Amino acid sequence: MDTPAVELVVVDGQPAVRGECDLSSAADIEAFLSAFTGRTVEVDLSGVTFIDSSGLKAFLHARRRDPELRIVEPSAAVERLLRMTGTYDYLVHGTIDEDI
Repeated sequence: MDTPAVELVVVDGQPAVRGECDLSSAADIEAFLSAFTGRTVEVDLSGVTFIDSSGLKAFLHARRRDPELRIVEPSAAVERLLRMTGTYDYLVHGTIDEDI
């Protein structure tokens, strides 16, 4: 049995995305994040191993829909793409530990 390319989980009431954020998972990621609107949402991306422009687009759409959505704990792959595209400061809030 194949392992899913992306895993969408809830940890302590907040969404976490693990694995690959790409064209094949972007719609699922967007739908998953849409369930968390109406409150501050901190998306843990520390487990993301790959992200492309489709994955980035899913997070940008989610943020546009919910201005309280922030990424925390971006993996190296996520941080690299966000910095290259100039979207790091728009999407990233910090680390989970900073919020405790």
